[in-house]
Amino acid sequence: MDVAALYEEGLSIHGVAAETGRCYSNVRRELLRAGVNLRQSGGRPVEVDPVAEYLAGLYRRGLSLRAIQQREGYGYDFIRTRLLAAGVQLRDHAGRPRKAVA
Repeated sequence: MDVAALYEEGLSIHGVAAETGRCYSNVRRELLRAGVNLRQSGGRPVEVDPVAEYLAGLYRRGLSLRAIQQREGYGYDFIRTRLLAAGVQLRDHAGRPRKAVA
């Protein structure tokens, strides 16, 4: 996979690492070698797409992020980012909705 193309499509370095199965430092080094201008932390917002809606449906049916990761093969951060983009309220480790932070 072309890490530069994934990064320029909007994935974070962590997201590219998760997608390609590489570690963060190797992906970052490869991006710098390729002459890619790295974004500041935060990147661009992820738009809701069919994959995000599909993952949100699985999560709303009760699957955990880890269960979705094992079932679908996506990286944990990729799934979490798309769930948040789809407006899903994440659950805690016991399956309860997380409390709002004041």
